[in-house]
Amino acid sequence: MARFFLPRNNIRGQTGVIEGSELEHLRKVLRLKAGDRITAFDENGWEHEAVIRSVTVAQAAVEIVNSYRVERESPLQLTLAVALTKGEKLEFVIEKATELGVQAIVPFASAYAVPKPDDRRIAARAERWRKIALSATKQSGRTCVPKIWPLVGFDDLLVHPALPAVRFLCWERESEQSLQQAHERLREAQAVLVAVGPEGGFSASEAERARRHGFERVHLGRRILRAETAALTALTLVQFLWGDMN
Repeated sequence: MARFFLPRNNIRGQTGVIEGSELEHLRKVLRLKAGDRITAFDENGWEHEAVIRSVTVAQAAVEIVNSYRVERESPLQLTLAVALTKGEKLEFVIEKATELGVQAIVPFASAYAVPKPDDRRIAARAERWRKIALSATKQSGRTCVPKIWPLVGFDDLLVHPALPAVRFLCWERESEQSLQQAHERLREAQAVLVAVGPEGGFSASEAERARRHGFERVHLGRRILRAETAALTALTLVQFLWGDMN
């Protein structure tokens, strides 16, 4: 059964209203009509079995016939900070990171990042990133759509007060500490940030600045991984060690 995001503000009693991009998907892609059944979910962890009652160009009205709480979110508050990468690689990472249970994704610019930030292009890409995160949320059965942060600079990332206190920088030149070793000291962490660099990795200066600002530098094994592989490997390991994949 097709799943749709239905914000809590769009629910009144047993009636829900589907709008925007979700309406476009319902009308133009799936071509659903009155009488068809759907599954909707809201941002508070509830799923709703519903029947479409009407469809117009402005909205689809649905009748909710059953609601139930679902527990598919990790107990770990996991944030991915990911450097800008070439082409569609970042879109791939956002999709898979959503499937792996991240709750926020912070794109950032760094010394070796390609392409360099351009405000208009980033704004257009950010809207696409949000759509990808929503689609992956629906596909994976989640009810929490990850927040996509505005692009930040690397030094802003290091000092941002809203990000988790336990922060890991994945650096291929780190030789002393793995995520497993970090877990032995920080096993009680309930919120974690994982930072992964671009194709060229982090510069030595960036890695040192991160260390001075309290980041735990970690390696992901003996082999050098592509940026997108490193991101998904790190997220999987963190969910295994601190989250719900163990």
